[in-house]
Amino acid sequence: MSTQTPKKRNWAINLPTLRHMTFKQIILIFGSAIILIALTHAAIGTSSSSKKHLKNAIYGEEIGNNGLRYKHGDHIYNPKTGKILIDSIAWLHIPYGDSIGILAKNGKRAYINLNTGKTITPLNYDKAWEFNNERGIMVKDDSIYIFKPDGELVNPVGLKYNGQYELLFYRGKLALKIADKKVGLIDTAAQWILQPVYTYIKTEHQHNLYNTKLDEQCIVYNYELDTVLIGNYKEIAIDWSEGIIATEHNGIQHLFDYKGKLIYEVIFQDIRELTYNTMRLDSDGKEIWESTECYAYIDYNDKEGLMDKNYKVLTPPLFHDIKAKGKHIFFATFGEYHDKFGTLIDNHGKPIR
Repeated sequence: MSTQTPKKRNWAINLPTLRHMTFKQIILIFGSAIILIALTHAAIGTSSSSKKHLKNAIYGEEIGNNGLRYKHGDHIYNPKTGKILIDSIAWLHIPYGDSIGILAKNGKRAYINLNTGKTITPLNYDKAWEFNNERGIMVKDDSIYIFKPDGELVNPVGLKYNGQYELLFYRGKLALKIADKKVGLIDTAAQWILQPVYTYIKTEHQHNLYNTKLDEQCIVYNYELDTVLIGNYKEIAIDWSEGIIATEHNGIQHLFDYKGKLIYEVIFQDIRELTYNTMRLDSDGKEIWESTECYAYIDYNDKEGLMDKNYKVLTPPLFHDIKAKGKHIFFATFGEYHDKFGTLIDNHGKPIR
């Protein structure tokens, strides 16, 4: 077998020598080379920047059901199309289990569909609350506006805001204040179902009750707005586990069940024995304390009153504290700490002058 040594290729490029070129040709060649180098660097830089931007854009929390991503404090991005849907976001509130979030940008709020990345309301509201009972609430120019999930405005004419802290529908109802600080109840159509004439309306979610005050009447309604309890009481409190506590103007308290049935005519939180220092010492040199045959009872609001030895109530629960100064004399205080002051009462609950 014979072999041949391959001939060497001449890789030299036959270009005109500089001495055969004009000065203008030399300048043109060098200029073109510089432009080519600049364009190459620019292309590399753009590619690097695009890759960096793409990497930053994809990073973030997945939102909605279609795989959109939210980069916190930046933008919402669709990784399938490579498109930024909304940029320059201040924050995005994503409620648990809901497809409608709250978008904040440039100091304003809007509702946004987390599946599409599109706002369903204008981005020009000042405050916003989560959707609840198929209704969302936003505030603009000190007026309340109510929205449906598709962004439809329920009340084109806004309701007065009055700085309320919580604006959420429960069981299709919402308590609202009006200008003179009276409170009423509206439904999801923004219609008054309890006129705004109440001093307060407290929603008790545990037992589906509304605790209200109308002039001198305390009224408890259920969520269907049936009257559960009504009376000329100082106040009514709804305990989450024990029942409804109605307080008379003299401090005496009654316990009702959650349907308004009386359980106990008078209730107490605690009862303690009242003893006094006789100022005598026993054989061991210890002070001798004796019973006054009276008791102090504590009501639901931590106020105290006086009882006799048969547990008959002698005074309303008006006092911060009761201390025995003798067998038949008691010092009952009204204030607390540096505001403390009081009066003397006897073992029948009568003032001592």
